[in-house]
Amino acid sequence: MRILIAYYSKTGNTQAISNTMKEALEESCEVDMMKIEMVREYSDVLPHLNPRIILDIILGRKPRIRAIEDVSPYDLIFVGTPNWYNEIAPPVDTFIEEMTNAAGKKAIAFVSSGREGERYADDLRRRLEEKGLKVLKTLSLTLREISKSQLREIKESLASV
Repeated sequence: MRILIAYYSKTGNTQAISNTMKEALEESCEVDMMKIEMVREYSDVLPHLNPRIILDIILGRKPRIRAIEDVSPYDLIFVGTPNWYNEIAPPVDTFIEEMTNAAGKKAIAFVSSGREGERYADDLRRRLEEKGLKVLKTLSLTLREISKSQLREIKESLASV
């Protein structure tokens, strides 16, 4: 099975979770990672109070990203985002919108946050389903953490792919 883990990470939290998932899955699957990168990255000054981030979220702006992935070679696509002001990160929204050959693909949605809340992952699920993906699982994760039981659940969901 071939898996793509596509994620955006500004502070390293979502990247750490993505790396943990990759390590757990590559025992039995071929796993590719893709960090979603912006053409013009958000400033590191006050990352949680960055005016550009806030305006992108409020206005629903989709920033330009560097590479759009054709997902046709993948059996399963993981999409990861930080939770910013109760929304998915705008670069992830751009990735979803511009992703090609996604209709009918299976996906797992995960959101990293400083606090717990299933709604965050539900919003990502909805966005992926609007693109035509079938979301097998949603995960709302706290900063840098994914439990062994959550990894086990992910592995179990691979049986339906």
